[in-house]
Amino acid sequence: MKKILVIEDEKPVREGIKDLLEIKNYIVFTAANGVEGLKLAKENVPDLIVCDIKMPNMNGYEVIKQLNNDEVLSLIPFVFLSAKADMTDLRYGMNLGADDYIIKPFKAADLYEAIEVRLNKIAKAKKSVHTEHHSKEKTELKKHIEEHLFFTENNKPQFVKIHDIECITAFNEYTNVYVSNSKKIIIRKSLREWESILPDTLFIRIHRSTIINFEHVDKIEKFYTRSYMVYLKNIKQPFVISQRYLTRLKKKLFF
Repeated sequence: MKKILVIEDEKPVREGIKDLLEIKNYIVFTAANGVEGLKLAKENVPDLIVCDIKMPNMNGYEVIKQLNNDEVLSLIPFVFLSAKADMTDLRYGMNLGADDYIIKPFKAADLYEAIEVRLNKIAKAKKSVHTEHHSKEKTELKKHIEEHLFFTENNKPQFVKIHDIECITAFNEYTNVYVSNSKKIIIRKSLREWESILPDTLFIRIHRSTIINFEHVDKIEKFYTRSYMVYLKNIKQPFVISQRYLTRLKKKLFF
């Protein structure tokens, strides 16, 4: 249940508001002045505060000023009670951070509406933050999955960054996946399957048995008259570029 703090120096008004709110199943704390109200706010951290303006010891304006100095309490919706509807006073209170005004005397419906509107607004804001946070987590997870290769090795799940894959070579129905840390992973998957998985912005086939990662190309050298060899940064052996894939590779690497 929502907690509401009522700060009002007139006992009949204070108790009347308390009774009205308890009918709606709110948990209600009451204070007869601003000093007591601040103490209760710190002890109970209510979901909303209803506060009179003109009170002894500390008026409503001073109460909201004090609340604004607290990182947690400054976020609590604040509704002023006022015996006058002077626009200057109303504007001053709103500039201090008040969320709404209720002019005395008021109807029960006016009180309920002011409170429910503010509580619903806070609830929607919290839901929006939660949804945004959840969406961000899903986006980050999706990005992590898209940027990593998942496989099992010795029956243990493993992740390898796609950017760290230097090349993939085929033999029979298996492929060797060479990773930047000099690790070689053997996976039962064809090059055609790899081509459907890996981003073509990073990978290209250079031979019927070889796919390379552009980011790891060290140099390309001519071999005999029309043939070329590609050298990768962390693999000693060069790889032959077949004529079938040469034109496409030249467009990608501009050599």
